[in-house]
Amino acid sequence: MLLMKCSGRWQALSLKVLLLLFISSFKVLGAEVELREVATLNSTEVNLSDIAKIEGSQLERELLSKVRIASVPPCREKEISKEEVARKIVSFLRVNGISLKEIRVSGPDKVLLKFPCKKLGGEHLKKLIESYLAKHYPDYELLYVPDVRVELPAGGYREVLNLESLGRRYGRFLYEIRSGGKVLKKIWLPVRVERKVKVVVAARPISRGERITLSDLKLQTVRESSARGGTDNLKLFVGAKARRDILPGEVLKESDVVPNFAVKRGMPVRVVYRKGALRVELLGIALQNGMVGNIIKVKNPSTGKVILCRVTGSGSVEFVSE
Repeated sequence: MLLMKCSGRWQALSLKVLLLLFISSFKVLGAEVELREVATLNSTEVNLSDIAKIEGSQLERELLSKVRIASVPPCREKEISKEEVARKIVSFLRVNGISLKEIRVSGPDKVLLKFPCKKLGGEHLKKLIESYLAKHYPDYELLYVPDVRVELPAGGYREVLNLESLGRRYGRFLYEIRSGGKVLKKIWLPVRVERKVKVVVAARPISRGERITLSDLKLQTVRESSARGGTDNLKLFVGAKARRDILPGEVLKESDVVPNFAVKRGMPVRVVYRKGALRVELLGIALQNGMVGNIIKVKNPSTGKVILCRVTGSGSVEFVSE
């Protein structure tokens, strides 16, 4: 039975409920619930302890703090009356078979429940996706994320980002906001990406006609679209001459240099044949240009056979196979 008593500014409600079931052999003398005028929440589910100060024994405080009062969606406000709070308490006690001697509900006639939020823009999502790619796909660079505005609870939430698909140019992520085991918001994010590759670039200005050394070059990671015609093979450029002026950071292409061929097509070369302790030298004619390390075709003038050889130095090659 619910008894209402007015006592000046407090306008307290007195709840007297007959003892229905005596559990755990405890005796309760009474409790007081003092409502707040405004309750700021960090969870969608609101308990009595979220909106009121509860006085009484430790057992009473623990018991009443569990009374479910309402549910408030994130980033929303809701009012609840003192009478409704009292009914929620009575209902909770009855459902659980518990009887308290007396409960006083005091405070304002209505409580404003507020679930504050913070608003985040596309830059926040961009940083999340960049962090994900850096950890799981470091050879990809993020180029575009839609400018989605997101409202997040002030607290008590968790952001979850999962990759749905990823190609050479495009990807798709699923972004979720979770609170209390529930998914509050779900957003699919189409993104534009690009693979990154390592290529040889100029480490300093290189003038046209200048012989290129190893110190003039470095390997650098760039977008695939910026690396067209590039390579990560430093040997292609070391010793070569620049065909044009090359600026620092420019991707070097084979067409940018005059190769430093150790062997040129049509020139005689010394062919070395090794097998175990046996070493034989003979004269050959190079049928292709080649830098040190390249495999080229060489003609044996005495037999007319064409053999494959590896360039080992200026005018010298080593037999590989016929």
